[in-house]
Amino acid sequence: MVLKVDPLKPEQSLIRKACQVLLDGFVVAFPTETVYGLGAIATNEEAVRKIFYLKGRPTDNPLIVHVSDLSQVYDLVTEVPEKARKVMEVFWPGPLSVILQAKETVPLVTRGGLESVAIRMPAHPVALSLIRCAGPIAAPSANKSGRPSPTTAEHVYQDFGDDVLILDAGPTLVGLESTVVDVREEPWKIYRPGAVTREMLEAHGHVSVEYVGKIEENGAVPSPGMKYRHYAPNVPVFLFRDVDELPPNQDITVIALDGLASILSGKPNIIFISLGSDQHSAAARIYMALRQAEQFGRTAYVQLMDEEGIGIAYNERVRKAAGASRKLAN
Repeated sequence: MVLKVDPLKPEQSLIRKACQVLLDGFVVAFPTETVYGLGAIATNEEAVRKIFYLKGRPTDNPLIVHVSDLSQVYDLVTEVPEKARKVMEVFWPGPLSVILQAKETVPLVTRGGLESVAIRMPAHPVALSLIRCAGPIAAPSANKSGRPSPTTAEHVYQDFGDDVLILDAGPTLVGLESTVVDVREEPWKIYRPGAVTREMLEAHGHVSVEYVGKIEENGAVPSPGMKYRHYAPNVPVFLFRDVDELPPNQDITVIALDGLASILSGKPNIIFISLGSDQHSAAARIYMALRQAEQFGRTAYVQLMDEEGIGIAYNERVRKAAGASRKLAN
C-alpha cells in the first residue's frame, strides 16, 4: 500500500497509521533527505529480522538507527564523546551517521553482530514525525539488496510491491546515503562518504579524520555499503571522464551532466540520461538514472565527477555499481 503524504507538513493521521504498523512489529518504507528507508522498531528483534528477510540482506551487514532527538541517542549508546556531540549538533538533522558503542538495549541483529551501532537524525519532516511516534527506527535503504537505492516511492514499489506500507513524499533531495563515521576514537574513520565531507567534519570536530574504504575479506562489516554488492542495475555499467572514452559505434546509454548533451546529440547509437548541471544534481539523480537505464537494456556509461565535495561520495557509489553490474553480467 502506498500512502501519499505531504513532505513538509505530514498529515498526522497518516503518520499514526504508519506508526501503528511499526508498533505492531511490521516494516514501513519512509522518505528521508538521502534515500527512502525500510524501517522497523530498532529494539524489536523480530521486526528487524523482517527487514533482512525482505531485502535479502546478509545478517552481518549492520543497520543505521534513526532518531528524532539527540536525547534518544543516550538510550542506545554507552558514551558520546564531546567532540562527537558537537558535530552531531552541527549536522543533525542531516546526512551524517555516527558509530558509537552500543548498549545491550540495541539487539545484535540491528547492529549486525557488532559492539557498535550507527545512529543518525534524518532531515525530513515525514521521517522525524514517524520516529517521534514510534521511537528509534532501524532502517537501511528500501530496495532489494544489491539494487540501486530508491529516491522515490515508485522505486520502492518496483522492488517490494504491496509487501510493505510505503509513505510517498515525493523524491528525496540529497540522493546519496549518509556519511558514516566512527567517532569512538581518534582519528575518526569515514567508512562511507556522503554529503558531509571529511573537511566539514575536521573543521567542526577539531579532529583528524581519515577514509577507510576497504575491509579485510573475512573481516567484520563496520558500516553499511562496505562489503557486499551495492547499487547495481541489471545492465553492465562502465565509467568515463571524457567523451573520447565512449565506444564510437556501440548502442549505449550515457548518464552524464548536461554539458555533454549537445556534444552527444544527433548520435543515433546513444540514449542520453541527464544528471543535471553539477555534482549535487548528479548525486540526487544517479540512482534514478541507473534504474532508468535498465529500461533500455543497453550497456550504460556513467560520467565520473571531480574528486571533491559530494563528488567523492558519488564516485564511490558509481564505482561500486560498475563493478557489481559487470560481475552480474559475466
